[in-house]
Amino acid sequence: MSHEITVRKDGTEEFFAAGSTPVWHRLGQRVERALSSGAALKMAALDWKVDERPIYADIAGEMSEITTHKSIVRRDTQAVLGVVGRRYKPVQNEEAFEWLDGLVGSRLAVYETAGSIRHGAVVWALVRLPGELRIANTDDVVKPFILVANSHNGSVAFRALNTSIRVVCSNTLTLALRSAGPDAIAVKHTESIHDRLADAQEVLGLAVTQHRRFEAHMNLAAERKFRKRDFETFLDRVLSPASRRRDGDGEPEVTAARQQIVANFDHDLQSLKGIEHSAWAAFNAVSQYIDWERPMRGSVGREREERRFATTMFGQGADLKRKAWSTALEMSGVR
Repeated sequence: MSHEITVRKDGTEEFFAAGSTPVWHRLGQRVERALSSGAALKMAALDWKVDERPIYADIAGEMSEITTHKSIVRRDTQAVLGVVGRRYKPVQNEEAFEWLDGLVGSRLAVYETAGSIRHGAVVWALVRLPGELRIANTDDVVKPFILVANSHNGSVAFRALNTSIRVVCSNTLTLALRSAGPDAIAVKHTESIHDRLADAQEVLGLAVTQHRRFEAHMNLAAERKFRKRDFETFLDRVLSPASRRRDGDGEPEVTAARQQIVANFDHDLQSLKGIEHSAWAAFNAVSQYIDWERPMRGSVGREREERRFATTMFGQGADLKRKAWSTALEMSGVR
């Protein structure tokens, strides 16, 4: 099913989550911890390969190869995952996970989740780094992660992204780093992955540095207090200006999304001493809506969870949270 976690014909979902992970609890396999790439591949049902296949066209009754492109085919299901240019070199799932072994094998990080969407076209692994980030000396804690994503259809380059999960309400944030965008941690990739350990150590150092910078930004956002007008400006920039209709009381007519985010901003989750009515609370009000409350198509719980996961990690939900985060930073004076 398009834009959802891959489900095999036997009902197996290509997804696993470590035991402590509180999100998307209806999906995939639950495990205590995966210590190696091989174990993670099996737990996430990603122990399959892709092949490069030529493409042919029927021209006047004769089959002629299209030399400018080729197809990437999943070996176990024979599903065509994508059509790519001739210079495209696929990265097998095991190669992407082996690259991460430089972190996981040294116990500097542990696998948190892994899986695929769109029949296997996009594959990811979420690896938790040591330590945690604490906002304004409160119980509002963020755990640092690296999200490694790869595709077999050319839609996602092999890359590593900073990601953080907020413990209080389990929101997921794909960071839009101010200077270089969300792909700020560049990963050198070679066909043989011979440099995976050195690359992984380099990425770990960069990730820790970026997460410490993020911690400083979070604290600045927590210090920036929002009056009602400030919060309305924030929502106008993140969503769109609320249309105003003069009725009896002259209050603005707002969308259901805007109403829910306003309610989130005033909720107890955002009222910890030190973060209440701040730019940080405003961002998390948006993030809470995207991760838990945004209406999703689908008549059953599992289908809704799959769609929510896809948009939160890779789609419009992630884009909206990046916009909310950059707006919160700008309104906090971070340029």
